[in-house]
Amino acid sequence: LEGELFGIGDGYSDFQLRESGLINKFFAFTENIARESIVAKADHVTPSFDEFLYVNDLPRAISYPKNRILCLVIGDVDPLTLSILKNDGLSIRHKTSFEEKYVKDVGIIVFTDGEKMDKEQLKNAAKLKTIGYLGNAKSKIDLDLCTKQGIVVFDDPKNNPRNIDFIPKRVADFMNTGATYLSSNFPNLQLPKIDKSHRLIHIHKNVPGIMAKINTVFAKHDINIVSQFLMTNPEIGYAITDINAEYDKQLFKSLKKIEHTIKFRVLY
Repeated sequence: LEGELFGIGDGYSDFQLRESGLINKFFAFTENIARESIVAKADHVTPSFDEFLYVNDLPRAISYPKNRILCLVIGDVDPLTLSILKNDGLSIRHKTSFEEKYVKDVGIIVFTDGEKMDKEQLKNAAKLKTIGYLGNAKSKIDLDLCTKQGIVVFDDPKNNPRNIDFIPKRVADFMNTGATYLSSNFPNLQLPKIDKSHRLIHIHKNVPGIMAKINTVFAKHDINIVSQFLMTNPEIGYAITDINAEYDKQLFKSLKKIEHTIKFRVLY
């Protein structure tokens, strides 16, 4: 065989291919079991096959491996909440309090009622996409700042005992589809499932002409738009565009460069 040869497995017999020089790299596959002796010797540890495809930039069914998204769960949380998030494939860290070291890397936070996050932490949370709050987030989290930062908040002002179930599900649905229905700070948008297309999510300041700029970028890149959705509030616009899967990757850079862009991500 020509080219680089990679091996993926969870046992010593798999790693022996690397030892013998038959393959160039060995990936320790830890989805089912993580053997420390194998993990220590591996060139890369992959907790899922999606991670292996992503790292090697190979064709894959999802845009970004969920195990790479850090989800912090803060406080005394019901096991049901944790199981919903874990079953969705997220990398969970369950902590009794919010630790400063996670601010720059966290993608999702789920708080129990009474927990707080200050303005400075929110401003520094560059990767934070959504917050689930198992109670009323008002006065605990600055919702206006979250909106300006492009962070979607799902909370429960009525303190319904079932929030241990529906809040993590709304968080997961947002991450999987972009749906913001019943969010407390974002335009509420229910979305169909992604079907044979790629979904581009563009969060921007609500200023005149920005949708025209977005669609001009699509036109310049000869993009075939399958469907498009837009909801706004006084602060932001939330634009969802489903496009044909064939496109130039430079498209993403062009969309991110549009003035007044707050956040951009792609789902498929």
